[in-house]
Amino acid sequence: MRRRAKLRRAVGGQGTATVLGVAWGTFAIVALLSFSAGLEDQMRTRAQGMGSGIVVLWPGTTARTWRGLPEGRPVRLEDADVDALLAEVPAIGAASPETIRREVVARRERVFRAAIVGVRPAYGALRSMRPAAGGRFLSERDEREARAVCFLGDRIARELFPRTDPVGRSIVLAGSPFTVVGVLEPKLQDSDYGGTDDERVCIPASTYRRRFGERFLDDLVFDAERTDLVPEAMRGATAVLARRHAFDPEDPSALQWWDTTEGDRIRGYAFLAMNVMTGGAGILTLLVGGLGIANLMFLVVRRRTAEIGLHLALGRRPSRVLAAVLGRALLLTGVGGAIGVTVALGFGRLVAATPLAESVGVPRISPILAFGVAALLVIVGVVAGWFPARRAARLDPVRALAEG
Repeated sequence: MRRRAKLRRAVGGQGTATVLGVAWGTFAIVALLSFSAGLEDQMRTRAQGMGSGIVVLWPGTTARTWRGLPEGRPVRLEDADVDALLAEVPAIGAASPETIRREVVARRERVFRAAIVGVRPAYGALRSMRPAAGGRFLSERDEREARAVCFLGDRIARELFPRTDPVGRSIVLAGSPFTVVGVLEPKLQDSDYGGTDDERVCIPASTYRRRFGERFLDDLVFDAERTDLVPEAMRGATAVLARRHAFDPEDPSALQWWDTTEGDRIRGYAFLAMNVMTGGAGILTLLVGGLGIANLMFLVVRRRTAEIGLHLALGRRPSRVLAAVLGRALLLTGVGGAIGVTVALGFGRLVAATPLAESVGVPRISPILAFGVAALLVIVGVVAGWFPARRAARLDPVRALAEG
């Protein structure tokens, strides 16, 4: 009797500890990977605030002689170069010139010094500059007719129009009146060149050239028909511009590139490595809980040896005994897993409701993560319960009753 009581106490105490061990392992997997997914989403959103899959091209200075021409010549891009790229490089999807200068923007007594950017209509989609409700980005007609219209960054709009809708109203830009056709929808942006988009004023490239008399571009922006075609698009652009501006296509200094897709790939690899490490740590923790379940089930089988032997002696099939022990192991694993998932979900919602979410993102449980955790719990439960269940099913009824 004392032996049975001692086994009963051991089973009860270890049962609670084992369930908590599985819960902790499940919590570690779900929490770590969901936070990683949320952080990756946030970083991707911030990176795409400057544009998704775009390439920014700046003209440089030649470092090699070419067909009798000396080195050290500046490459000067023009608006016609954009048309040439669109016509001659099939891999390029959309493109826009970009010319930037800082000018005073005013409305009545309110004055703001902003970056004035001369661009084509494609620039809005390329740079993820979505208009807020009620407005629009620059149109082909604006470009064709060199209209005096502008698209405001949201910060500038708040400075100039603190209590009214800017769309349809006029501002003074570099001493000339311009009509506001749209305002940037607020967005997250962690990369930029020449300032963030909330402080930019976009006007048609044709209007920019006419008002400021600038012929050469500061840079041009384009994307590829597909992300995997970006290297081909860059090679094609280099060949076309080298021919048009007489420089060696292999000259690394003639053109300067910013391929944002390269950053996307590096970020993807970094998060993959982090997920492998954090997920592996969580899986090891869950496996320790699985060992606890296996040990617990061996204790249960030992405590109930006589009872199991009686059932077998009365004709109960060994397969039913095996299923009963295995089912209990799966039940314990499921309870621990449910506790761990519930706590992880609650913790994620708590973080999502705090200002911390703006920095680390909102934890997200993807369908793949949910399926993977469920499958892992089933595997751990089956493996942990299989050997004790098999031992119970193979008990000799006579010996089991004698030991009991």
